[in-house]
Amino acid sequence: MKRTSFIKTRCPEIALIAASLNLGAQSQTSKSRPIYPPGQPHGVGQLIVDVAPEPQSLKQLTDMSSLIVEGVVKKVMPSRRGTGQTWIETDSVISIAQTLKGSAGGSTIVISQMGGRVADAADQPTQYALVQPDERYILFLSPDDRNALPPVEGLKRYDVTAAWSGLLFVGEDGLIHTDPKYHDPLRKKYEGKSKTEMIDLLKDAINQKQLPVPPPF
Repeated sequence: MKRTSFIKTRCPEIALIAASLNLGAQSQTSKSRPIYPPGQPHGVGQLIVDVAPEPQSLKQLTDMSSLIVEGVVKKVMPSRRGTGQTWIETDSVISIAQTLKGSAGGSTIVISQMGGRVADAADQPTQYALVQPDERYILFLSPDDRNALPPVEGLKRYDVTAAWSGLLFVGEDGLIHTDPKYHDPLRKKYEGKSKTEMIDLLKDAINQKQLPVPPPF
């Protein structure tokens, strides 16, 4: 799949469509990617990620994901900005507790999320939170085969399906929790479900007849 010409990866197409910079009296936005004033980017960028297609059901989310795992965030790497890349990404190392679909080829993987801080510049996602160490998730993933990314401990890289849809946070109480400040109708359906209930629903969705992926718009 492709995100756009400036982020090359796989479908669902994910494009960073706007960033507003808190630069004192100066502010810039873009419909395609962050636009920074000449010189070193600084300030806080409010990221808006456009997901197309956005899954409308658990079945569609599972169909769009080649790997689904329960995992714990082992560590979060320093955020980075790639060559010729204006946005910031953060890599996190995930220790796999169990695999529910596909094969990761190992017990540890890396996921990348848009957002983070490099020097005095920060890109803050407005639709989701970056994962944190020791947090537990059910993760819906697809391979991230971008060649220009730096290696992380020789581990295989993955994208989170549909940016935030593929992140189901499991609290210390063993229940699925969502953040009320984010508009997230699909994940909110599973608020308060136990991890066991969620995995049973997930397995049922995997075993259902595959549904057509919704068109981008």
